[in-house]
Amino acid sequence: MGDGPLKYAQHAAPDLAGNAVLGFNCRVMGHSYNETLRGRTWGVGEVSAGWRLADDMARKGKIYATHNFHHSHECRGHAFPYGGKFVCETCTWPGYPDLCKDWWQIKCYPDGNMWCCVGPDLEDLQASDCFALGDTYDEAIKLYGDLMIAKAKATTP
Repeated sequence: MGDGPLKYAQHAAPDLAGNAVLGFNCRVMGHSYNETLRGRTWGVGEVSAGWRLADDMARKGKIYATHNFHHSHECRGHAFPYGGKFVCETCTWPGYPDLCKDWWQIKCYPDGNMWCCVGPDLEDLQASDCFALGDTYDEAIKLYGDLMIAKAKATTP
């Protein structure tokens, strides 16, 4: 998967340094807070601060970030980051293709009294079908995921 619209710490938050860059980039790449901090004994505060900064920027619609749509693949098992890609213990373990799709790169922002979740292929809301509106940040992401999963199923033979 290419980086597409994703911007990492060196571009989106150039004042960050050290372990904060690691935390920021982990959030942009779709790692949960717990996955980012699991097993760390050093730099936890900096890693946490970087992750939280990226999460705050993503929640304000300032950056694109990968969202792990855990159950978007065929077996509906739990996708998790491993070795720089997303895998599933049920259907892709070990050594199978990365589950992460380009449409996992999203931006979610307030639009009037709704939240709009858009994918990387968005041209505009009238010409594109890679967006969803929801009453909350999380609902917009869920509806977008449902839409993209339905699109993928419709085009799969």
